[in-house]
Amino acid sequence: MICRHQIEVAVYPPRAELYFHNERWIDPINTQLRFEAVVFNADRGVIWQVLAPDGGPGHGTIDATGLYQAPDKDTLDSGTTDVVVATTRADPLRKAFAWVTLVGLGPLPAPSPRIEIWPKLVTLFYQTGNDNAYIDDSNKLWAFRAFPRHAANATVQWSATLGSVVAGSPDTTWGTYTAPGSGAVAEATVTATLQADPGVTDDARVILRNYVWPGL
Repeated sequence: MICRHQIEVAVYPPRAELYFHNERWIDPINTQLRFEAVVFNADRGVIWQVLAPDGGPGHGTIDATGLYQAPDKDTLDSGTTDVVVATTRADPLRKAFAWVTLVGLGPLPAPSPRIEIWPKLVTLFYQTGNDNAYIDDSNKLWAFRAFPRHAANATVQWSATLGSVVAGSPDTTWGTYTAPGSGAVAEATVTATLQADPGVTDDARVILRNYVWPGL
């Protein structure tokens, strides 16, 4: 009769705490860990896998060398547990387990979209009336520039309370404002709006004036 020793396996460390892969301000080394398996009475090594405590699929991953990688936080709760399983190749019924607790808040929240318009104030002349005919047309219009920030869709819509403004094509971050025909001294508002988020706006002021030739 030949007496064979029973195959056994142990995993080290048996417990570990790691941060989510996309955790803010964390060294990546703290989001991974290499597990070691020791197999007694066999020399064929182990197969690694990650499971949930209920036996379903785990959240992290582990490679053939035992290197466990934490998952992104996404909707996972801090304190989520993964189970690292080492199964002996010589006897699939022989397994060892390690527990991984995943902690952290995840990445910083995405910054809110915003938009800035430049310049914030210009002075222009009406097209006609008084002696505005002596004013060069370049002083009756202005090219405003909008700077969308943190916006997935940077398309800009333009509007004005007096006069007109036309968006550039294809670059809508430029808006060319044209003063109205005539009028008294007034102030117009030029507004740049994120097309994908109408609540995100910024304004510029336009002072509208008339020119009077000296001595007339």
